[in-house]
Amino acid sequence: MAIVIADKIEDEKLRKIKNNCFIIHRLDEHVEIGETGYRKQKHEKIRELNKLADITVYQSKFVFDNMHTYLGKPAKYVIIHNGGSTDEFFPNEKCGKFIGHVTWGVGDKKRLDILYDIIKSNSHLDFLLVGRQAESKYNFSNLINAKCIGPVNRSELLNYYHQMKFLIFPSENDPCPNTVIEAMLAGLPVCYNKKGGTVELVRDCGVPIERFSYIVDNIPKYRERVLNRSDLDFASVADKYLDLYIN
Repeated sequence: MAIVIADKIEDEKLRKIKNNCFIIHRLDEHVEIGETGYRKQKHEKIRELNKLADITVYQSKFVFDNMHTYLGKPAKYVIIHNGGSTDEFFPNEKCGKFIGHVTWGVGDKKRLDILYDIIKSNSHLDFLLVGRQAESKYNFSNLINAKCIGPVNRSELLNYYHQMKFLIFPSENDPCPNTVIEAMLAGLPVCYNKKGGTVELVRDCGVPIERFSYIVDNIPKYRERVLNRSDLDFASVADKYLDLYIN
C-alpha cells in the first residue's frame, strides 16, 4: 500500500508502482477559480496523479465539496479527518489562563485581521500568541493584552497549549488544520471560522467566532466535551486507512 500526499511524488514514479501497489491519494487542498502560477500547477498535477489512485481520501467534507468535481469525480473516495499524536499532545490537569492563537503563516487566509480586532476590543482578556503573528501587517506587539511568543519548536508547543483555556482559530477555508487537532488533544475548545473544514473537526467542542463572548463565559462546558473526544488520535485514523486496503 502507498499513500500519496497531494502532489508529493512524480507521475513517472507513481506509474511504476501502480500495478504492484494499492494507491491511496490523500488530499488536504482548497482549489479556487482563476488560479495562476504555483497553485494552478500544483492542482493540475494533483488532478493527473489522482487518475492513478485506487481511492481518494479527502481530509474533510469541505475538501470533498471543493475538490471532487475539479478532479473529475473519481469513482472511489472516502472522507477521513486527520489525526494527531497523543504522545505529543495531551491535556493538562488544569485549564490555562490565556486565550490562545497559533499560526505558522501570515497570509490573508489566516484572517489575522479578525484576531487583531478581537484582541483590541477585549482589553479585559489576556491572549497568548505563538507563531509568526508579529511578522504580519498587524501590530500585535502594541496590544497590551497580547503576549507574543514568536515561533517555537514543535517540542515546545504543548507547554504553551497548557497555558491556554481555549484556542481562537480565525483561518478561512482551512481544509483540515493540524493546529486545531493538536489543540483539542491538549484539552482546548476552539473558537473557529465557519468557512472551511475546521467546523467538522471541532463539532460541539467549540463555537464560531461570532459567538466569541459566549465561549469566554462557558469554557468548562466545552472543555469537558473536548476531554471526552476519542477520535482525534493517529491510531484511530490509521485503522480507517488500513480498512481501505483490507476491504
